[in-house]
Amino acid sequence: MNEDNGKKRREWVKNAIIIFLIIMLILTFFSNTIMNYSLPEVSAQYVSGGTLSEQIRGSGTVEANQIYEIKIDETRTIASVEAAVGDEVTKGQTLLTLDDSESAELEEARKALETERQALDDLQIEYQKALLKTGEDYSKENLDIKNQEEDIALAKEDLSKLSEYQEKYEKARLQTKDCQAAVTDLEEQLAALEAKEYASLGTSYYSSISKLQNLLDSAEKKKAASEEKIKEYENDIASGGNAESLSAKKQAVENKQLEISQKVWDMSLEEDAEKYLEMQKELERLNVELNHLQEDYNNEQAKSLTYDRNKQRLVNAKSDLKSIENDCDTYQKKLDNLLASVKTELKDKLKDAQTSLSAAQETEEELKAKASKTVEEAEKEIRDKERALENARLDLEEKQRADAQAAGESALDLKAQQDKIADQQKRITDCEEKIQKLEDKSIGARITAQVAGKITELPFSAGEEAPQGAVAARIEMSEKGYTLEMKVTVEQAKKVRVGDEAEIQYFWYGDASATLRSVTTDPDNPAKNKILIFDVKGDVTPGQSLQLQMGSKGQNYDTIVPNSAIREDSNGKFVLSVVSKSSPLGNRYSAERVDVEILASDGTSSAVSGAFGGGEFIITSSAKPIEAGQQVRLVD
Repeated sequence: MNEDNGKKRREWVKNAIIIFLIIMLILTFFSNTIMNYSLPEVSAQYVSGGTLSEQIRGSGTVEANQIYEIKIDETRTIASVEAAVGDEVTKGQTLLTLDDSESAELEEARKALETERQALDDLQIEYQKALLKTGEDYSKENLDIKNQEEDIALAKEDLSKLSEYQEKYEKARLQTKDCQAAVTDLEEQLAALEAKEYASLGTSYYSSISKLQNLLDSAEKKKAASEEKIKEYENDIASGGNAESLSAKKQAVENKQLEISQKVWDMSLEEDAEKYLEMQKELERLNVELNHLQEDYNNEQAKSLTYDRNKQRLVNAKSDLKSIENDCDTYQKKLDNLLASVKTELKDKLKDAQTSLSAAQETEEELKAKASKTVEEAEKEIRDKERALENARLDLEEKQRADAQAAGESALDLKAQQDKIADQQKRITDCEEKIQKLEDKSIGARITAQVAGKITELPFSAGEEAPQGAVAARIEMSEKGYTLEMKVTVEQAKKVRVGDEAEIQYFWYGDASATLRSVTTDPDNPAKNKILIFDVKGDVTPGQSLQLQMGSKGQNYDTIVPNSAIREDSNGKFVLSVVSKSSPLGNRYSAERVDVEILASDGTSSAVSGAFGGGEFIITSSAKPIEAGQQVRLVD
């Protein structure tokens, strides 16, 4: 009876052990899948180094560099206004037409002429009376003196022209020198272009060429890096991904599990205690072997996973390489076209400069011939004539004194009267010239733009009288360009240089460009801020607000991550790195926190520093919120 109870008890124990092992085996097979489906799914990528350009953004208001004022030189009535405030005008364009009427200044000039003529008549009458008193005729002597005075005036005029010719000759000589320098400079620029020494070209040429050259160099570097990555993937693929080996290892695990199950079953049927203990030791050995086989299978499975991932990466890398090669071809063509355009432009400028040089040389030769007489020679000739004139006057005075002793002392006043008559005749000539100028402007007169630009003020309307010296118009000189100021930090100012081009954003009104002209200190906050001053060209107007963006010169960084990978909490900024750990149930992935400091950033990526060992797999997005230390599941 006791033996029957013992047998039943052992059978019950065996059955319980079998059921327990079967349940554990089922849980072993399904726990991996159940856990994976419960974990948050994440996307990740490896960190990499490279070049990053930080963007500087800001805004400013366009201002004109110079205002030109046009003034009225005589009081006139405005007949019509031919332009309006805000109009863009060219040099010589009519702004105002004046009424065909005589100005007040013309009337005053005529009255002054009549007064001077009356004074001349009075002087001549007095002179005639004086001649009657002397009884002597000095017409011949006076005519001789007058002729000598005219000769001296002509000689002085020649001397003044001689100085003018010599001045013009000197200017022409300097102009020839400048033209020769311009020709030499353009020839040197063409030679530098042929020798690919682009830094010797002008700032605008060098900026455009270096920008394209940098893009091409960057694309070439990307191409080389992509080709290297493709080789790396191909090598990794060549050394892994054996499906037969994975299947064999999986079969070995399953066979060993069946063997263990069979052993458990045999143990449940064994009644002999010693054999049972031996079978138990054998079961332990089989479990150790199963663990080794399971570990080999997990490693082979991880290797196969890397193989499949590298196959997809290889496809993506080849697609990226094709795009990069297209970029290289595009940049090369653009650079070739730009170099050809610069060469053509320099040749055209050289041709114009050579034409200007020939013209300047001809002008110099002409003026050299006219300015051959020296100032000393001309002055000596004038001194000789003045001495002769003085002798003639002395002779006349001597004769007049001799005659005065006989005719009376009143004749001595004739010389003084002749001088007064000559002075009065000069005043009349000046008045007549002034009247002629005013009369020429009284019919069909108009006020024109002296410079090109935009009209900001037209104070007079048709029918109004504009006084002499009044401002008729104010013009913003477009040929002098426009200016814009933008405030940035001191650190941002260090990343740009004079001559850099800024991109004008949200500008749909035409074409415009902005070039950095200078960097000054902000008077309101000199310790923290700088002011960038830009030269603005194109379809802009004063008072217009522009949004500018500048890219600083790219710098190399060891660690660059997508902006989406950067997270932040109360302890600062960090990223989550995927950490892989092996287990009997397969690879397990968890998120590990890496604190970072942002060194630079653009629209998509940031350069960071932190405790990176190299090759980190950084999480860029997740289907659910995750924290450091939490297990995750990678996107397939």
